[in-house]
Amino acid sequence: MNGRHFWRSGAVLSAVLLLSACATTSPWRVPYSIVPASATGPSAASTLQGRTAAAILPVLRLAPVTAPEWLQGHDFHYRLLYENPQQALYYRDARWVGTPAQMMGDLLQGQLMDGGQWQAVLAPTSTGKAKLLLQVRLNDFTLDFSAPRQGVAQVAGEATLVDAQNYRVLGQQRFAFRAPAIPANPDGGALAMTRAGRAFAKAVSQWAERVARHSMPG
Repeated sequence: MNGRHFWRSGAVLSAVLLLSACATTSPWRVPYSIVPASATGPSAASTLQGRTAAAILPVLRLAPVTAPEWLQGHDFHYRLLYENPQQALYYRDARWVGTPAQMMGDLLQGQLMDGGQWQAVLAPTSTGKAKLLLQVRLNDFTLDFSAPRQGVAQVAGEATLVDAQNYRVLGQQRFAFRAPAIPANPDGGALAMTRAGRAFAKAVSQWAERVARHSMPG
């Protein structure tokens, strides 16, 4: 009895020490973000104050950005294209400060407001009546490796602009942006994902402005 008890206790202790060693050899980094540190995220709205004559587009509401289930956590995903291009893996010691959809929503909100073309830009949860609704779905947000030291950030998705009064679709467009990760590790990957994500947000914002302008009467 005592021998068996000692063996079990020793096995448990060994397992605890092994888990502790794993935890210390792969410490968590500070969470990465693609959103500028100065950004406060979506607030109530971008008001008419400070707008110029160029702000001729109607009030726009940005719907919550959506994403597939595998992108709904804070995991920092990557793929080894040279082994299994279909399998999305994630770093054990690196993560995002928010979900990819949340971070992209913050980027889009800021980009739309900074463009100065809209009478107002309403966040998903703000009160107020909007004429147009911008829906964005994020389909890919990964770091793809074609070789062990060759990584490229991939951000892809689609945007749909809808008339909020009658839900008529005014336009839909797919977007995809890539940026090299230098170095090809989480640090370089986060910078590359930031560049690709900001390019995505800028392109979607400019596209929405063009579609809205062409849809206006007269």
